[in-house]
Order: sequence, then structure tokens, then C-alpha cells
Amino acid sequence: MLSAEDIVNKQFKTKRDGYDPDDVDDFLDEVVKELRRIQIENDGLNQKVLATESRVAELQRSGGPIAAGPIVGTAETGTSSQLLQLARKLHDQHIQEGYTERDRIIEEGKNHVTRMLAEAELRQRNEINVLDQQRIAVEREIERLKQFEKEYRQHLKQHLEKQLADLANSGQESANSF
Repeated sequence: MLSAEDIVNKQFKTKRDGYDPDDVDDFLDEVVKELRRIQIENDGLNQKVLATESRVAELQRSGGPIAAGPIVGTAETGTSSQLLQLARKLHDQHIQEGYTERDRIIEEGKNHVTRMLAEAELRQRNEINVLDQQRIAVEREIERLKQFEKEYRQHLKQHLEKQLADLANSGQESANSF
């Protein structure tokens, strides 16, 4: 059986883009609080059942009448065995209510975890899409800059060749004029 201390002492590994540790801790604190409350309530009910069973056994041994206060959910009880059956039924009912509450809390926790996981996966997909779009934009910019570099080099080469040709022509014209 899982105890409140098991929940308190449980350590989880943290992973990148995992659950928010504070949210998990807060939720587990709520689970522990409720589990402890149910355990205390169950212990109290068990003590009441034991006290009732003890009183019934004592009255059966003494053969005296059973003097009980009003019992919820029953009509007049004539025998001690009926009282004992009622106590057991009440005990079983409280145990079942505890199990039902436990199952509800566990199911609620599972739903919460499932919801958190779905939200985390959605955020991850959105972030990956944004990063992919940014990567594509950067790749386009790189290609644009490569094309710009290529064209710039061609223009620079043509300009330098023209300058050299002009220089060579002006050198020949200067030599011819002497």
C-alpha cells in the first residue's frame, strides 16, 4: 500500500522540457494531505468499530441489554448480532468510501498528468516549428548573402580589369606621346 511518506520521499528525475517540478511538488503535497486525512479518518472509524465490537462482546458475555444511541440508517435493532452486523457494514462502507476517494484522487492525478503532458508536447511542437521557420529564414539569408558575394566579386573583378585596361591604355598613350 502506498503511504503518505512514500509520496513525500519519492524523487523524480528532471529532464529537459519535462514537467515543472514546482507543479509536481504542489500536486503531490495535495495528494499527501488528502491521503493523511483519509488515513486519520479511517483510523478513527476503525477505533469506533473496535469499541463497538468490544461493547457488543461485553454485553453478550454479561447477557445485559444493549443500550445504544440512535444508529444512522437502521430501525430498531433487537439483537447484539444485528448491532455487530451494522457496525461491520458501517466499517465496510467507510473503507469503501476511502477506496473510492483514493481512486478518485488517483484518477484526478492521472488526468492532470495527462493534461500537463499534452500541453508540454504541444509547446514542444510549437517551439520546434518556430525554430524550423527561423532555420529556414537563416538558410535563405545565407544563400542570399552567398549570391551577393558572388555578384560583388564579379563586379569587383570587372571593375579592376577595366581599371587595369585603362591604366595599360593610358600608359601606351603616354609612351606614344613621348
